[in-house]
Amino acid sequence: MPHLFALQGPGSCGKSDSLIRLFQALGNKYPSATIQALHNGTKDITVIMRGVKGLVIGIESQGDPNSRLQQSLPAFVAAKCDIIFCACRTNGMTVGWVNALSPPYSVHFVAQTRVASNHGATNTATASLLMQQAGI
Repeated sequence: MPHLFALQGPGSCGKSDSLIRLFQALGNKYPSATIQALHNGTKDITVIMRGVKGLVIGIESQGDPNSRLQQSLPAFVAAKCDIIFCACRTNGMTVGWVNALSPPYSVHFVAQTRVASNHGATNTATASLLMQQAGI
């Protein structure tokens, strides 16, 4: 069964940065993976990675209402992603978009840790946790 890991939290708590750090960590760990960038901005990404432990991985770092998430999730399904990582809010339409993929995806909501300082280290740790939970 494919899996979807939704990094969940309120706006401006580090979800996008954690997912960008996840993408960078996967690129470092699996340098031969191919990357299809559907959106590659300075603060947000939408990518499909092929060849991560033989899997297809989709990552959407934008999880706000009225964001790309509503379009990127179906694109990941069409690309037959084995694992999807995305950001979403704690309630509302973004949660609905994620839940709409279950089944066939096994959905896992992961709370984004919000800290007052040392955001970079916390977001890097969140990226590592997501990799561990996904088994990659």
